[in-house]
Order: sequence, then structure tokens, then C-alpha cells
Amino acid sequence: MAATKKLSGVPGYRPGWRLTVDGMSVEGEWKIISPFGSVETAVVLHADGSPNFDRPAYREAPHVNCVVWGRDKDGVAKFAVIRQPRPHADDPEQSGNDHQSVVFGQTPMGFLEKIIGKDLIPRLEDVEHAAEREALEEAGARVVLNVERPPYPWHNPNPTFVATWADIVFIEVDLAKIAELKPDRSEPIFSAEYVTVGELRHRIAAGKDEAGAVYRGCTSNSVWLIFFALHPELWQ
Repeated sequence: MAATKKLSGVPGYRPGWRLTVDGMSVEGEWKIISPFGSVETAVVLHADGSPNFDRPAYREAPHVNCVVWGRDKDGVAKFAVIRQPRPHADDPEQSGNDHQSVVFGQTPMGFLEKIIGKDLIPRLEDVEHAAEREALEEAGARVVLNVERPPYPWHNPNPTFVATWADIVFIEVDLAKIAELKPDRSEPIFSAEYVTVGELRHRIAAGKDEAGAVYRGCTSNSVWLIFFALHPELWQ
């Protein structure tokens, strides 16, 4: 039995989540779409198929979450951390919405891009290529040494309302060949650096780094946890 149904599949059900446009309520099913995902009505069912409650289902376009790392000249493992503002996040240290965007310390991540194939028909780039591109664009990695996928290579940031999954990719890079980030990217990234495990642990424990970036993004912290669970030898 399906875990959810469209609103039209549950006759007589009055949803708790309502969409309003310019102050006017939109009755019945609704769906908001963009090139990057969609949000639509969904009714969660009891085991017997009767309606339990409703909550919008969020779907993202295909995307990757990466751990980008390498070893320095002394053989010490270091991990890419980027600082990126997230305007949608409230600031728990301030009231109201009149504040600067919260900057997060996080792993590289991004959507798969459309490319032109040999048949001249647009298609999505493959996951590994997308991860390597994000490693270059967001973490400056020019030389990739190894691409790894965990045994269960998917990640759900919040299954209470997110229907889709990200692909997880681990990218080992040559730290001797890191390019400076281009300042004209349309996606604002304040900085990128490679830190030791000890420094990463300190930042996660403290919640912030010395620049004020917040280390409480569940997606990045979860992906780091998955990486170190598979590579405990690097957790030192």
C-alpha cells in the first residue's frame, strides 16, 4: 500500500496545509515547480489506507553531496570545507528576519548539470563527473586521484518531507594542486579551505569556526559521519 496519496485520491479530505497566492486560498491539489525541484500536496496514510495527515512533499532535481579530501606533503589527511551563506535559514541567535544570511561551514554539493551528448540531445551529466566538477568549482581541486561511492550511495536530508535522495561521492584530490576559487560564480561561496580532522571535529563541537560560519547543517555533518564510518582510520 502506498505511504502517501495525492489529495485527489482521498475524497472529502480537508488538508491542513493550504496554499495562498496574493492572499487568496488555492483549493484542491497544487504543485510548485522549478528547474531545481518541486513542492506538492501529499496525504500520509494510516496502515488501513485512511488519511492520517498531510504535509507537502519536496522533490529536488538530481544532485550530489561530496566529501572532498586529500593528504598534504606530510601525509596528513585534510578535508574541504566551504563557507556559504544560506539566506533561507533563520538565525537562532537573533529574533525576527532582519539579519544577515547565516553562513554555514559545509561540504561541496550541487545539482547535476545538463550537457549535450553525442546525439546532440541534452542529458544530465553522470554522478561522478558532477562530483568532480563540484570539487573543482567549490573546493578548487584541479587533480582528482580517486572517486569512491559508499555501499549505500544515497542520502536523504530530511525524510519527513523530502521525497528525493542525493548521491554521495567521496573525492580524493591532490592538495598540491588546488586552484584559487573564481570570484564571479553566480552561487556565493565566501571561502574554501582544507582542514585536519582535529580542526573539523573542533568546529563541529563548537558549532562555529573562527570566521563565524555555523557547523550545524545536517546534510554536511551527516555526509562527514558516513565518510568517517567507512574510513575510521582517518578519524584521528
